[in-house]
Amino acid sequence: MKETYIDNNLVYQSINDKLFTGIAQKKRKNGHLVYEEEYENGIILSSNLYYNGKEKRVSNKTIYNPNKPLVLLQEHKYDLKGEIFETVTYNNDGIKILLEQFEKEKLTYSCQYLGKKKNGIEYCLNKNGVETQIEYRNGKKVK
Repeated sequence: MKETYIDNNLVYQSINDKLFTGIAQKKRKNGHLVYEEEYENGIILSSNLYYNGKEKRVSNKTIYNPNKPLVLLQEHKYDLKGEIFETVTYNNDGIKILLEQFEKEKLTYSCQYLGKKKNGIEYCLNKNGVETQIEYRNGKKVK
């Protein structure tokens, strides 16, 4: 990461000022991988944040819109077993549209959004297996 720089939302190689393609990493002095980003022609495609430990395990993965630099498409959060426990999905403009939570790879919560406000169906599955659904419009519960 020290060998790149950002100009106008694009990443360049410091050594020759060309658009960067590849993986940029941040490591601790002991060699532990902390964070990495993948680029193609200066545009970020994804990033991974790693758990602190002896094994290389992703804790958070972010996927970016390749047509709009630095605009989010999806975020995934992983548990220590490597299973996804939360996913946030964004539209092409980077506005949050869906939040999903999982337990043992089974959907336990889902809610549609329009930015920061609930907008659509909120689905819950409680520990007893009972499903509930509530509809929201522009952040307000529909009766």
